[in-house]
Amino acid sequence: MDSTSKTSTKAPYKNWPNDAAFEASTTSPKPTELKVIGRFPPEVAGTLYRTGPGHYKLDTPNGEYKRSHWFDGFSQIHRFQIVPDTEDPGTCRVFYTSRSQVDELLEEARKGRNIDKYITFGQKRDPCVSYFEKVKTSFHPVAPSNEHPEMANMWVTVRPDMPGMPGGTVTALTDANQMQTIDMDTLQPVGVTRQTALHPDLKGEMSCAHAAYDPVTGDLYNFNLEFGRSAKYRIFRTSAKTGKTEILATIGSGAKPAYIHSFFLSGDFVILCIWPLYFTGYGASVLWERNIIDALKFNPQAETTWLVIDKKGDRGHVATFTSPPFFSFHTVNAFQEDRDGMVDIMCDIIQFSSDSILRNLYFENILSTGEGKPPHDGDIPSLVRYKLSGVPTQGAKKHVAAAEVVMKIDAAGELPTINPMYATRRQRYAYGIIDRGHSSFVDGLAKTDLETGEITYWSKEPQPHTPGEAIFIPDGTNEAEDAGYLLSVVLDGENGRSYLLCLSARDMTEIARAEAEHAIALGLHGHHSSAAY
Repeated sequence: MDSTSKTSTKAPYKNWPNDAAFEASTTSPKPTELKVIGRFPPEVAGTLYRTGPGHYKLDTPNGEYKRSHWFDGFSQIHRFQIVPDTEDPGTCRVFYTSRSQVDELLEEARKGRNIDKYITFGQKRDPCVSYFEKVKTSFHPVAPSNEHPEMANMWVTVRPDMPGMPGGTVTALTDANQMQTIDMDTLQPVGVTRQTALHPDLKGEMSCAHAAYDPVTGDLYNFNLEFGRSAKYRIFRTSAKTGKTEILATIGSGAKPAYIHSFFLSGDFVILCIWPLYFTGYGASVLWERNIIDALKFNPQAETTWLVIDKKGDRGHVATFTSPPFFSFHTVNAFQEDRDGMVDIMCDIIQFSSDSILRNLYFENILSTGEGKPPHDGDIPSLVRYKLSGVPTQGAKKHVAAAEVVMKIDAAGELPTINPMYATRRQRYAYGIIDRGHSSFVDGLAKTDLETGEITYWSKEPQPHTPGEAIFIPDGTNEAEDAGYLLSVVLDGENGRSYLLCLSARDMTEIARAEAEHAIALGLHGHHSSAAY
């Protein structure tokens, strides 16, 4: 516990205040109607769920306690219900609800108990903790149970009615082998489970926060990573129809355990890209360090390995490709091109040269009044297209070759999204948040044309408005790939309040906004469903 920390009096970095978006502890347990400016088109009607850290500090008997890394902030879930206005056709009303997901964990801290005994992503530990205390904690690991779902600080991705999970719930995933279920109506956590509930062989310690979903069948794809001297990656599928899970391939025999936040899905294949950010000690170091970051080491001399797994037949692992080392959080899309009984797979990815971004996302760096250096002082991401040539469509023989870079667009942004109708198809446009150095975090949204390399921006510059991830909603016309809208939660830094922004995906101009009376946390990811309001 840190009893010496005080509220910073430092002026905001480049006069772009953003602290309110990282200190947003206000919740709205009952639906609150937001003031709409402009007109939300009926095509965006539905429910937008967002999840992420709400705030990172609280008062305790031992003084003010702070989480140090953004990925360890205390979880909240947010719901925007966008409802057609019956009195004014052609527009929608917007209702906002939110709830803390970790009330029991927060209560532990407020009682002065040590919540740092739980494994975190990057919490900086008290240097006064003795060697023997560390050993005792390491060999008696603790984790949230199904009886205490509000102890699970899980908030990376969120999905309503996830295959294999109870109906009427929203499921939150992280990069560990845990899943938190949340009541769709009350937003209250109702359970925590592991992937062994899907299949008994999914017993490894890690998984992927970004499960992939087949755009035709709705089936869920993911992997489970089991630590050990020879790590095992089990790639699996859960049927949207039956809820049953089957393992498509088990990759071991010399594989190294790596931190992988997302992967690719094409029409016929799962593509698992293993960049060389490895867990040390064959993964056992997570128990010793009590967090993920300190258990990871990037190897700039190692290759990146691309594993191609058959997702329609029973051939399992069918091809391997290699490329120079890099690090990535987020894949964009993958699609196939037929060629003489084989296929070429194109994989679009947001790429960094190393894992420095992972280590730069501490609050001291991203807060506008933080004492560190902004994350953009390090690695700037690029949008890169790799070509995996000549993947066999039949037979079991593994094909080994080099992955070829066929396109690279620098400074194209992060948290990528595309028109969901183009998932596993060739797409021209990608959207994301952008950091051009105007703030300590991000300063706009970007639309990237993958054919021309042109980037179109939305920003309120010089006004300090900080956006979150954009979600693409097609307009239903099917007339163009960019025919649709973007939804993003934006902080007005000067006023310390947030709004739900609706942009035209074609020209990145504002269509409407729904204004809240308080700041809404800048989370990472969300999901829009048009099935219910």
